[in-house]
Amino acid sequence: MIQIENVVKTYFPDNAGERKKLKNGGKDEISAVHALRGVSLKIEDGEFTAVAGPSGSGKTTLLNLTGCLDSITSGKISIDGHDISVLNYRQKNVLRQEKIGFIFQSYNLIPVLTAQENVELALILLKRYTKEEIRSMANGILREVGLDGLQYRKPGELSGGQQQRISIARALVKKPAVILADEPTANLDSHTSRTILDLMKDLNKKYGTTFVFSTHDRTVMEHCSRVIFLKDGLVEREGTGI
Repeated sequence: MIQIENVVKTYFPDNAGERKKLKNGGKDEISAVHALRGVSLKIEDGEFTAVAGPSGSGKTTLLNLTGCLDSITSGKISIDGHDISVLNYRQKNVLRQEKIGFIFQSYNLIPVLTAQENVELALILLKRYTKEEIRSMANGILREVGLDGLQYRKPGELSGGQQQRISIARALVKKPAVILADEPTANLDSHTSRTILDLMKDLNKKYGTTFVFSTHDRTVMEHCSRVIFLKDGLVEREGTGI
């Protein structure tokens, strides 16, 4: 379960993310960007959920905070019983590796590695499996996402949809508690988008893994059982589909 309680995220871009100091010792609030203004919500285990909203609404910021890729200004986020707001950098890194899978709009694959090697890397970083186990697990999940026979192709030799399938396999192979997908269909055509979303929904049902999307794509929202709409850094409303 993901529990988000009154989360605030404020950026101060004029001074490398920090508040600009004034001559009187105060802080320059004019430069502040209030990405999230007090967001609270709960996402249950196994949900297939979208966080939607226009550009600048705070949806990607919320995913980055949940995924331990950024630090909370105030508030609390718990993932699978772990309060990430009190963790240090090393502890966040461990939690991210063990509990969270990521799927990005730009795939974020390593171009010099094959599909097999990109997926294996997620398991190698855990330092818990033998070489034989890593090879077997990577092969198995690549077959599940429809890439059997393409394991030894590099990303540049594959289509956008096939590259996104590698990203899905890489996210799922370590059996995380939650997968965070940031605009996963943004670089795909409409037919490929629906195919990829159908695949993720099937995997969600099979493994019970929680999926949370950041999106403004109607197709993604149509596939989700719950949509949380953000506006100006606040939860505007919730619903099912669009």
